[in-house]
Amino acid sequence: MSAMAEGKIIITHEDLHSRRVENRLREQQAIARNRLYASLEEDALPVATTKPTRFWHGSAFIMAVFGLLGAMLAWCASVGFAAVLLHGGGKVIGYRPTAKADALALIKALNDIQVAQDASRYSPEQAKLAADEVRASGRENPYFAVATDSRLSDAQREVKVGELDDSARYSAFLVEVLRYGICGLMIAMCLAMAELIGQRKFGQASRVGAVGAFLGLIGGVIATLLAGRIATWAGNMVSHGSISIRQMASDSAVWAALGLSLGLASGLVMRNWKKLGIGLLGGLVGGAIGGALLGPMRRWTHDPQIAQLVALVVIGIVAGAGTGLIEHATRSGWLKVTTGIIAGKQFIVYRNPTYIGSSPDCQIYLFKDPKVGKRHAAVHITPAGIELENLPLGISTMVNGRAVDRVPLKNGDRIAIGNTQFVFQEKRPSAAR
Repeated sequence: MSAMAEGKIIITHEDLHSRRVENRLREQQAIARNRLYASLEEDALPVATTKPTRFWHGSAFIMAVFGLLGAMLAWCASVGFAAVLLHGGGKVIGYRPTAKADALALIKALNDIQVAQDASRYSPEQAKLAADEVRASGRENPYFAVATDSRLSDAQREVKVGELDDSARYSAFLVEVLRYGICGLMIAMCLAMAELIGQRKFGQASRVGAVGAFLGLIGGVIATLLAGRIATWAGNMVSHGSISIRQMASDSAVWAALGLSLGLASGLVMRNWKKLGIGLLGGLVGGAIGGALLGPMRRWTHDPQIAQLVALVVIGIVAGAGTGLIEHATRSGWLKVTTGIIAGKQFIVYRNPTYIGSSPDCQIYLFKDPKVGKRHAAVHITPAGIELENLPLGISTMVNGRAVDRVPLKNGDRIAIGNTQFVFQEKRPSAAR
């Protein structure tokens, strides 16, 4: 690098391939940015004004929308999975839900051919041709093969049919495990990603979504494994009710068990027991309500797939909205963005500390703002209340127009960090400090 004059960098041809040029440019940009920060006056920062919160900015609405999305994905995946099984994919696990009924129909067809031959409606040749066609169509049906095997005695045939029934029950159970697991995976993944996508933390959202998908899958498998016991327990709880009431209680309990795993991911990743409990409760309520609607919807629509769709939609929406509403009801302090790119967002203070900055790793991510440091400020939860600490990166953190180092926050405090304005709010406003 040969010279520098009047703020301009003069380089030689050899310098074009040197890292020194890039480093020098960064130094110049840093110097210019620091001069800009130093020239800012406290009074030059705009005063935050509280605006009414739009309902679509609320966590309950966002979570409900993503819950609905997860429910639709779960239903589509479940229907697609069923279609694959019915069109040959079930052979891998021996799943043939209509095999026994199909075998009975084929046997009846053979008997009808024999009756037609005895009544002289079929010639022997015609009867043989028709019977061969029936046997060819049932060649892969194990129940039909057992029923038409002349080498088996009645006792042996009964044993074989029992073995086929056991295998069919196992295959059906395995399919239920996979189906519930897929449903849990889709809904839990979407609920886990909802809040982070709203904050544009796409990298973190993908990681939390993967955790949510895994937990949802495991929850679906566990719910299926325990479904029999859960259904029996719930039915016994309302043993004096009608059959439909007992069935509704059983469905509600089984789907509530599935719902338990839907809202766990965020709390586990954040290692926050309060958020973990909120996710558990939201999923439990959504699952219980969705499961309770399953039976009535089956009777009303006469279509199990539509009934399942309604149940999944209710679970997704109620679990999402319920989690958001429970968060709202139990939150002690939160920051509402009043000015900036993400105006309207609200951030509940869960983690201690909660970092604010331009790094995607911060819990409150202020992107595309050159005035904001990577970790610009931290919110601390203390026994005395919530405090805001300025970190030595970027320009000053302002509270009510004054630069602060560390200060207790009270309800209504206005916070300015770069171009973003917050208002601190708490459920039980603190006394003036």
